[in-house]
Amino acid sequence: HPEHGPISPAVFIPLAEEIRLIDAIGEWVLRTACAEAAKWPEHISIAVNLSRIQFKSPGLPTMVRMVLGETDLPAKRLELEITEGVFLSNDDHVHEMIASLKKIGLKLALDDFGTGYSSLSYLQRVPFDKIKIDRSFVSGPADPERRNAALIRAMVGLASDLEMRTI
Repeated sequence: HPEHGPISPAVFIPLAEEIRLIDAIGEWVLRTACAEAAKWPEHISIAVNLSRIQFKSPGLPTMVRMVLGETDLPAKRLELEITEGVFLSNDDHVHEMIASLKKIGLKLALDDFGTGYSSLSYLQRVPFDKIKIDRSFVSGPADPERRNAALIRAMVGLASDLEMRTI
């Protein structure tokens, strides 16, 4: 912003959700990211974050298919990142959406793992390709008072046993 400088997604995403612009912004971001990634070497993929509101949109799988088709990006090169917040509603829609997105052939990542809503039950049911450990665990892992190193080892071991990559 010309007066305020960089504005954190933590500030503008909730506002975009509130004024109902998140779907349009999210589609633009996905289209722009996929078009750029399509120019990259074939072994490189791209990850795009989804907000909880975007994830709830029934038209999301259709929009993703459309963008992949328009940009000629193979689905296997796209990874969609969702946060644990999408599981708060704990309804059938969440699992139907995940199944629809996985059917496209893209990858799913669980972003900010370990913050607030952590539940091992959805790791058991959801075919994530990757979990991204929240940065709060990574900062200061050697500090014995914070016990971060032990938590990171446990999360990495869990992901490995579930055949998920860890970031």
